[in-house]
Amino acid sequence: METTKKTHWENVYQTKNPDEVSWTQENPKTSLALIHSFKLNKQARIIDVGGGDSRLVDYLLEEGYENISVLDISEKALEKAKNRLGAKASKVTWIVSDVVDFKPETTYDIWHDRAAFHFLTSEEQIAQYLKIVSKNV
Repeated sequence: METTKKTHWENVYQTKNPDEVSWTQENPKTSLALIHSFKLNKQARIIDVGGGDSRLVDYLLEEGYENISVLDISEKALEKAKNRLGAKASKVTWIVSDVVDFKPETTYDIWHDRAAFHFLTSEEQIAQYLKIVSKNV
């Protein structure tokens, strides 16, 4: 199952451009507003779960946030984001993992998930996700 899920997402990001998928936002206004609402400093530890090649990381870097992680099951999606960011990509922690297999090495001040949670289809996956979040936020 894991290989099938990973293969699916690698294929999506290898064959489609950001404007060809429904979840891409040029300016992630709602996510940024949510992050700003916490009024945390620029050293806040932020993780974008299922971030893929989302532009949220671009905006966070532009605003001066210093501890950003982006997690995605698709290495291809993260490669696209890294290529887009160029040298700025080195300021981000990139994590290739299925979120339900993720073993964080730190805790986070903000756990942002705009699109990954709703892809979890079993009670076991949902319970595992909630366990990871509860322990690491």
